[in-house]
Amino acid sequence: MAASLKNYEKKYKALEDVVRNLDEGDLSIADLLAQYKKGLTLVKECADMLDSVEVEIQQIIEEVRISE
Repeated sequence: MAASLKNYEKKYKALEDVVRNLDEGDLSIADLLAQYKKGLTLVKECADMLDSVEVEIQQIIEEVRISE
């Protein structure tokens, strides 16, 4: 889990950088498009990672309920 947290943090930081680049507005149209695409990819990857963690948490909760 620690490795996946580091991976999530790395992706989130990259997403913050993309947002910063887009906000600055000093990019060409091609670079804007590339940054936008990269940002969408990072958003999906982060969301997928969070969904996976949510499933794990639900499984843990169910295991605890069963053992009670």
